[in-house]
Amino acid sequence: MAKIPKFKSDKEAAEFWDTHSLADYEEDLRPANDIVFVKPKRQVVTLRLDKKIVNSLKALGTKKGIGYSAILRMWILEKFNQEMHLHAKRR
Repeated sequence: MAKIPKFKSDKEAAEFWDTHSLADYEEDLRPANDIVFVKPKRQVVTLRLDKKIVNSLKALGTKKGIGYSAILRMWILEKFNQEMHLHAKRR
């Protein structure tokens, strides 16, 4: 059975696992008992929008199978990440 290689980065690991099956490395696996997942703290933000926009967002959410607030959150985070990336480049 093959051994799991040592990876230099998360990107390298992701590329490896995109083309390999974990089943081929079962003998090299061990339980991870001390893993703790921390949920990030969130803060509620109030946003006022026209009722027409909210209704359109709800309809879009229904089509996509997600809530309208999740759509707004994704759009805000996308734009936030773009702006942060641009700001970091300017430094």
